[in-house]
Amino acid sequence: MTPNTTIIGAGIVGTSTAAFLQKQGHQVTVIDRVGPGEGCSFGNAGGVAFAEIMPTVHPRIFRKLPGWLMDPLGPLTIRWSYLPKALPWFLAAARNTTPARVEEIVQARAALGMRVVADFETLLGDAGRKDLLVYRETLRLFDEESQFKAEAAERVTKQRLGFPCEIYTGDQVREMEPAVGKNVIRGASHGGWYFVLNPEGVVKAIAKTVVANGGKIISDDVRGIVHQDGKVTALTLASGGRHAVDNLVICAGAYSHLLARQLGEHVLLEAERGYHIVLPDPGVSISRSLTYARTPGAATPMEMGLRLAGTDEFAGLEAEPNYARADALYHVFKKVLPGLQPPNERATRWMGRRPGTPDSLPVIGRSKTMSNVVYGFGHGHMGLTWGPTTGRLVSEILANKTPNMSMEPFRVNRF
Repeated sequence: MTPNTTIIGAGIVGTSTAAFLQKQGHQVTVIDRVGPGEGCSFGNAGGVAFAEIMPTVHPRIFRKLPGWLMDPLGPLTIRWSYLPKALPWFLAAARNTTPARVEEIVQARAALGMRVVADFETLLGDAGRKDLLVYRETLRLFDEESQFKAEAAERVTKQRLGFPCEIYTGDQVREMEPAVGKNVIRGASHGGWYFVLNPEGVVKAIAKTVVANGGKIISDDVRGIVHQDGKVTALTLASGGRHAVDNLVICAGAYSHLLARQLGEHVLLEAERGYHIVLPDPGVSISRSLTYARTPGAATPMEMGLRLAGTDEFAGLEAEPNYARADALYHVFKKVLPGLQPPNERATRWMGRRPGTPDSLPVIGRSKTMSNVVYGFGHGHMGLTWGPTTGRLVSEILANKTPNMSMEPFRVNRF
């Protein structure tokens, strides 16, 4: 019989999962309250950052936290009313900064990165949209020698694991990207960071292929999970109906832990709220994505204009956006792109909820309480990058095939 699988979540992870499951012969149904690619997948920096193997929270970042937290528009902020709820997450993140633990996390992230480009090519090739992926390495910009030296150990780690970084003088950077200012004294590649021209377009292209191959995409909100005797049998929907379940994959981003909780599983997951501003008239032209060592974030040329994206805000799922954080990204990149023009009336701003775990690793694998449930969520800043690979891994798990990497670091019961 044809296996039937329901996927909660129509972002890059959910649609990729649906596409790869179809290759395994599954009939798929995707359920989300917003359209494909219209949630967190909509607003990222567009990076296919397969060489970003360092954990998001690591010792060097922890040393910067006190200064950052004093600035409400800085790279990372916590709304103080939310701190008691976020504290367990941060304490767990601190426990993951020991040298031994960082090495384990780096190894797991490197393993996830190995097949990223190939998995992207498979899905975009099926969709006839390989043009959306730009094979041009991102440049990291430094305006102080101390910044460059501070990241030396990370470059050595990347080299050791097969992601070598090229080093450039400031003048060489400006030969590649003339819009970069004279204050930039060094540049480096990331060791493997391409970009897409339209993240939402990527997801919609994959979703269109899923539907063309017989899949269903339902616009609704999952309100509850019905289970009995260690097996999910149905979903209750906001529309008032029930959706019967044979197999279930949970790829619901920052809301996934709430669904896992209904199944008796505890996951430390926080909404790392990111912002972007798109400048349709930026006044500068760049041919690749740029990151700036002084402040986390990226400037990426896209179909709709120059997107400046980044920052981390811990305020929970429902707090109102603070779009001043999006505007602050203009001032960050103005420092290295002096010709950058200020936002005009055509500029657009966005906030999205990245699903972040305290060890910078996603949850991928079977539920420990429900025999017919598989998880694929918690990708933090790496959702677009790891989405297609997660979809392939989930499809292999449901087909009882052995993945090409150890899934132990991604188990749901590690928290």
